[in-house]
Amino acid sequence: MTTISELRLALVALACCVLLPATALACGGFFCFQQPIDQSAERVLYIQQPGQITVHIQISYTGDDDKFSWILPLQSVPELGIGSDSVFQLLEQGTAPYFQLEWQNKKDCHASYPCPMADGGGGGNGGPGGGVDVLLQQNVGPYNAVVLKSKSADELLKWLNDNGYVQPKETKPLIKSYVDKEHVFLALKLQKDKGAGDIQPIVVTLDEVGPCLPIRLTSVAAQPDMPVVTWTLGPHRAIPKNFLHVILNEATIDWMTAGGNYKTVVSKAVDQASGHAFTTEYAQPAKKFTAKFHNDKWDTSKLESIATPGKFMMALLQYGYPRTSQMQALIRKYIPKPKTYQSVPDNEFYNCLTCEGCKQSPCSDYKAAVAKQSFDPVAFAKAIEEGVVEPLAKVQGAFDTLAYLTRLYTTIDPAEMDKDPIFGFNPDLPDIERVRTAKAHPICKPGKETPHKAKIVFTNGHEITVDVPDNLNSCAFGPGFGGSPGFGKGDGPINADGGQPAWKVEVLDESGPPLEIDPSAADKVDAALNDAKLGKKSLSAEFIASLPDINWNPKSKDDPTGGVEPDPDKKPVDEDAGTSVVDTNVGGGVDAGGAATGGPYTPARSTDSTCSASPVGGGAVPGLLLLLAAAGLLVSWRRRETSRA
Repeated sequence: MTTISELRLALVALACCVLLPATALACGGFFCFQQPIDQSAERVLYIQQPGQITVHIQISYTGDDDKFSWILPLQSVPELGIGSDSVFQLLEQGTAPYFQLEWQNKKDCHASYPCPMADGGGGGNGGPGGGVDVLLQQNVGPYNAVVLKSKSADELLKWLNDNGYVQPKETKPLIKSYVDKEHVFLALKLQKDKGAGDIQPIVVTLDEVGPCLPIRLTSVAAQPDMPVVTWTLGPHRAIPKNFLHVILNEATIDWMTAGGNYKTVVSKAVDQASGHAFTTEYAQPAKKFTAKFHNDKWDTSKLESIATPGKFMMALLQYGYPRTSQMQALIRKYIPKPKTYQSVPDNEFYNCLTCEGCKQSPCSDYKAAVAKQSFDPVAFAKAIEEGVVEPLAKVQGAFDTLAYLTRLYTTIDPAEMDKDPIFGFNPDLPDIERVRTAKAHPICKPGKETPHKAKIVFTNGHEITVDVPDNLNSCAFGPGFGGSPGFGKGDGPINADGGQPAWKVEVLDESGPPLEIDPSAADKVDAALNDAKLGKKSLSAEFIASLPDINWNPKSKDDPTGGVEPDPDKKPVDEDAGTSVVDTNVGGGVDAGGAATGGPYTPARSTDSTCSASPVGGGAVPGLLLLLAAAGLLVSWRRRETSRA
């Protein structure tokens, strides 16, 4: 008698087989749905619980296995674990901004709906030496991990390089800034039997009261306009505390390609906010994030008795285990391709293994070769349990207990990586949906039923008229069609007719509504925010009174001030503001075109802006010091050095 499980397994196998063309294998397994990782971008999940923060960090690396090294400055010795790429895959799918035009068609003038330009939606010497203390040494996942402390940047850098955690000498002054604050350093390298394919997210847990993102070391080899996205799961909506906040002018976005210029718009808007700003892409109660990180059907003990590699993989598909690059790496490790078939594409080779009805060559040859190899289902199941199931169960538990999820996004140049963003929480700010909508009214030439232009009306009342691409009617029909540019994507030109890319430039605090500022004062405000501390108003009433009135027309595509000097006698005052002392001798903003719009000030950049300031009233320091892109940083640096040779 056939059981339900056996029937499901057979149906999965049948689906794979019937999709196989005569000359090529259609993809129905773990090597089909891949989400490429942008090597020049950073993605982090913060899980903030009372007095404790857990951070999931996605590490991207391309290069020689023995040259991988990664360093992370921290305030204290952490608890370490490993995470899953599936976390970032699901977060991306559920929170990325989505642009949707609602066409207001007429009988004699109508349009189909625009196509998106979217991407689918042991090391060390084991003890102190040379002025460097080894506070922790352990293997975690594929890594040799050490936590170090030193009073000398020179000695710390020498220890790292002598022990295989290679760091370019150019990082010395940046490392020194953290050494001087008495921080410890987590360093990772791959274990001797591990390769780049084994790399997975690292999870760091510390007793901290809020997130912080130290990006200063990243500046050594970061690319211009490097995308950074943070997801924060916590009590309320997350805010940038010492960075400005921008609301985008959606009229500058290319809606006909579903945000094909989205990154450009964000970059230009951030530039209008002194280069130090985030935009909020998603902010909702955690219960509204309906995707599940953990599946109750996952029971890896059931996998341990499956002695056939193909059937093992079929069981993974049957029970819905994540299809991520991390799972692909595990499959390659525990079911390696024989040397004879190394050149065969992964999707073709592994699809054959999961296809029960594929008995002809080349599938039969692949299966026969794999059958001659040893296979350890117990070890494979254990690796899945530790590297996939357990991390996802912990993340799911956090989503089930914490209140709110926020996605913040920015792009940042190396020269702007001169202070570490600190994040707080504000219960008074509104929710933000990921789906952005606008109404499109088609405009047709006489005698034509398909539009050559469209008037787009936005939710804030702003209207623009845009050209309709010739291929519009070759796209999908139906209301509600839209798309997402994909994380770090959208390099198309800005829609200059829409005006300035920043609709508003704001200061967000831990209570109350945003404080809107004129972009001409962005540099001045940005410098004042260098002194921002958690639990205290970021700007004093006196400082706010010194700011110019808002004289800002985001609809203008020319001078954002409209050519009008601000009236110095009209000063907005925040009666509830604190009394922090700030230096006001700093500068004017820059519009999207690069023209100076402020006064005779010189922008002041921070010289000591690590995440080390304690919150008002004492207590734990505000946040994990998270050094991102260390692996990517080193790869990029090596490439630069190689190109010079």
